[in-house]
Amino acid sequence: MLGNIVAVGASAVAAVIDAYTGEIPEWLTVPLILTGLAYAAVTGTFTVSLAAVAGTLAVGYLLYYSGELGGGDVLLLAGISAWKPLVSVAGAQIPSALAVLVLGLLLSSVFYSVYYLLQLGEGRPLLRALVFPYAFLPPAVALVYGAVLTSFLGQRYREELFVRERKVEELVPEDILAEPVDGLPPGKKVLEKGDIEALKKAGVQKVKILDNLPRFGPFILAALLVLLYAECCPLYFHHYAAPLFPLDAGAHP
Repeated sequence: MLGNIVAVGASAVAAVIDAYTGEIPEWLTVPLILTGLAYAAVTGTFTVSLAAVAGTLAVGYLLYYSGELGGGDVLLLAGISAWKPLVSVAGAQIPSALAVLVLGLLLSSVFYSVYYLLQLGEGRPLLRALVFPYAFLPPAVALVYGAVLTSFLGQRYREELFVRERKVEELVPEDILAEPVDGLPPGKKVLEKGDIEALKKAGVQKVKILDNLPRFGPFILAALLVLLYAECCPLYFHHYAAPLFPLDAGAHP
């Protein structure tokens, strides 16, 4: 119970900060990880929590390096793993970070597909029309519909929504490159201080970056709350979300 409370409390603080600033600070996430591991050591679950944190950081680093997930998001997921390493979904125990990440991505897909469709839909009736199915779709189907639409929008309207040209001297660490730049390692997207200095020395004047990207912190909180509710009320959750998590579909008539 304490693990649930701490994970939700920290995620709530992170969600508010991320929504306003676009960042999740390390002064929140690093102590969350360390105190979670310390608590696990006292309660005899250190091995499970450590494995969950290590797995989250390993997978999260790959997502961070490729520009798919922010560093603060990764550390927050690791902190959740420290305090709540496993979560019960449809009768199965799975890593909480994985469940939160997948469900958070689906929830954010629904929200941002509606948001960007309305934003882009001025003068584009077809795009605006794509919003209305949400009013009639079952929850599980709406999540999948949102994921497909978000992927479509990201590919087709990426330049219009997110890509901005910026002078090298205006770059800051954790800016995300929109396209490869000579002089940096292949696949490198998230800029570090050394990368910015390398670009300056190479004489690069401007680069294209991804700006004003969607905030993910609030959806980590939303996903965590949904999953914890599913643990408390599994039958109600199964009724509405079984199409997404059909692990025990044969157990119910």
